[in-house]
Amino acid sequence: MTSSTPPRDNLRETLHLTAAEATAPFDPSWLSFETTDTLPVLDAVFGQERAVRAIEFALGMDAPGYHLFASGPDGFGKQTIVTSFLRRRAQATQPPLDWVYVHNFARPDYPQAISLPPGEGPRFARAIEEAVAAAAREIRTAFDSDDYVRRRQAIAEAVDHERNGLLEGLQNRAQEMGFGLQFGPAGIASAPLVDGKPITEEQFAALGEPERQKLQEQRHNLEQQVQETLLQVRAAERASNQRANALDEDVAAFAVDHLFQPLSEQYGQDVEVQEYLEAVRADLRRERDRFRSETQPAVPPGLASLVQAPATRRYEVNAVVTNDPQRGAPVITEAHPTYQNLIGRVEYQSQPGGGLATDHTMIRAGALMKANGGYLVLRLRDLLANQMALDGLKRALTFGTVAIENLAETYGLMPTVGLRPEPVPLNLKVVLVGEAYLYSLLYRYDPDFRQLFRVKAEFEVDFPRTKENAQGLASVVRSECARSGLLPFTNTALARLIEHSSRMVADQRRLSANMAGFLDVARQADYWAQNESAASVTGAHVERAIEETVYRSALVRDRVMEAMNDGSIRVETTGARSGQINALSVYDLGDISFGRPSRVTCVVSPGNGTMVMVERDSDMAGRIHNKGFLILRGLLADRFGQDRAGALHASLTFEQLYGEIDGDSASSTETYALLSALAEAPVEQQIAVTGSVDQLGNIQPIGGATEKIEGFFDICRVRGLTGTQGVMLPRSNVPNLMLRSDVLKAIEAGQFHLWAVDRIEEGIEVLTGVPAGGTRGADGRYPEGSIFRRVEDRLEAFARGRTPQPTGEAPRIVLPPPTWRPTPGIPPAPPPEPPVSV
Repeated sequence: MTSSTPPRDNLRETLHLTAAEATAPFDPSWLSFETTDTLPVLDAVFGQERAVRAIEFALGMDAPGYHLFASGPDGFGKQTIVTSFLRRRAQATQPPLDWVYVHNFARPDYPQAISLPPGEGPRFARAIEEAVAAAAREIRTAFDSDDYVRRRQAIAEAVDHERNGLLEGLQNRAQEMGFGLQFGPAGIASAPLVDGKPITEEQFAALGEPERQKLQEQRHNLEQQVQETLLQVRAAERASNQRANALDEDVAAFAVDHLFQPLSEQYGQDVEVQEYLEAVRADLRRERDRFRSETQPAVPPGLASLVQAPATRRYEVNAVVTNDPQRGAPVITEAHPTYQNLIGRVEYQSQPGGGLATDHTMIRAGALMKANGGYLVLRLRDLLANQMALDGLKRALTFGTVAIENLAETYGLMPTVGLRPEPVPLNLKVVLVGEAYLYSLLYRYDPDFRQLFRVKAEFEVDFPRTKENAQGLASVVRSECARSGLLPFTNTALARLIEHSSRMVADQRRLSANMAGFLDVARQADYWAQNESAASVTGAHVERAIEETVYRSALVRDRVMEAMNDGSIRVETTGARSGQINALSVYDLGDISFGRPSRVTCVVSPGNGTMVMVERDSDMAGRIHNKGFLILRGLLADRFGQDRAGALHASLTFEQLYGEIDGDSASSTETYALLSALAEAPVEQQIAVTGSVDQLGNIQPIGGATEKIEGFFDICRVRGLTGTQGVMLPRSNVPNLMLRSDVLKAIEAGQFHLWAVDRIEEGIEVLTGVPAGGTRGADGRYPEGSIFRRVEDRLEAFARGRTPQPTGEAPRIVLPPPTWRPTPGIPPAPPPEPPVSV
């Protein structure tokens, strides 16, 4: 290892970051309160101006097809914000009509849908129920009255008198003709009379032929008179029945019509209601005999709804949708959008002896009908899990009607005969809430979706860290305190929450729009405050809530740290080595992410231009990581020429990483390892590196800078801070740093360091203490003794087929990575390897 040189120290001092640059503390004086209980409870939206404008446009656009899609990750308050807008707009909107289903007396299989003013549906149903019940009582009373009995008796006596007269006249004529008549159930039989008695067969046989012929002629004439008389009797009975029916009709009309007159006057302007009332009156008069008895069939209790009281059930009004006239338009959120819950359904009940039965009273409205005239909110992911519901939604919105159908009939699962309720016209605004990629896929591949959901409200994942937005977060906390009964938060607690919000988005200049995660920390801080019987939540309580959250999920992180500290996972934090460097990666476990160092080693030799990345060739690397490695090859060719690079064989790998890796943040680290191996310039192991590189040598920003720095700091702290350890990162990542307080204290005390670089030349000099020599001289060569000159000389030696003896260091033997062996306190298998981002 070469000793430190003034140029290196000067460069490190130039690139060194202070503790103030590695975080963004929030000044509580920016907040105009001591505790949040002095703030008003506001229902306002901040930081989402783009989404707000899209929502306002969609809600104000009445043309068809301008339904809204709220786009953004989960937890960012999309549905809460949209629902808040909808409720405010709904309160200023006229409430929509009620809808009822009634029996269709002309076509019983097609129940009729009738619209009524808001709130009138249940009242109309009760009015019809009362009128029908009263009509049933009036009909029974009228038909049991003495007057009706006398009038009906008079009709019966009249027809009996007329019938008896006709039959008596027929009997007399038959006797005059010498015949006798016998009346029986089978009809009227005639027989010739001899001495007043019916002739016997012997007497008839003793008659001569002329006499028998005469009797036959007289019998024929008598039968004609019998037929004429019977026709007269039937005509008299028909006339009597008609008079009786007319009497019953008049009595039923007298009992029924006056009961519906108030309803006719109340709904005089509604043609549908008038037609239905007339149909009910007519059917009550027609079905009057069903009301003349009060006895009902005995049925099991569970089936009484369908077979009991059959005389009145057909007149019941099914108020499927009712709206409060005082609450504006409905705002419906359907959490489980199955086909039946969204479109509606027709229910069935079992009948005695088997079978199913239904009628118009068992029609149930879905969310579309309930939200008709208002707003319907659905989660796209839930809708996609119910393809039939999605098809039904698109069909209803396309045709502007919702038709309640049996699912089996709709999709042809089985041929059935059931109710087909009349479709109801739709006029509503549908809001889908989901991720942006789902909208892009449906918009591209589903033309119906593209025509229906033309407005997208994109929600920001973060917003500027301004005084106004900080005050907005304070209002959010105040509202949560009022809603959930939390303790008031001091301005120091809000300041710590705001700092944590910046850490959530890894940006000192912005705040997270993830209100769910933000309020989760606030609720946990309230728990710790109440656990201490505090009067308010302070910054210390917020800090403890954050620390406890990390501790609960940090088992894997701590086990990895233990494995590195005891040597099971080899990470060097002292000394210097050629071709070895500490790269930084991020483990993402879902609820927690943490950084950890990993050794990147590089071995070089003469070859034919091949560069091997072990993870790439073993299918353990993702596409982004592979791209970064290929960029490294381009950088090498740019700096030293393709001819020289073609004489190289290099092998690089992440030591002791056994899971898949991805990301390009290690591309600069791999470059440093390669340059170190070629130049045989040792890299100081107390410095860890992160950052991606382009083919021109520029250091580019990466993700997870904060977690990576903290991960290397943790292992250095466990082993003991020496004052020389630190992390080198891209300068463009400095605004992304929101380090923990313990790391900041170590930086401020000079026990840990950060260096920010822009170029690969700066980085290699910080790591090796040797100038990079990035500019060629007049002779076209890099400066003597520089890293690039040593690399170029080594590559030329490879090209000539000879390897010069390394200078400044004895030859090294590169050993294979150590085999994993269980150690006390460590599980017998390597630590779990979650997805790693490098």
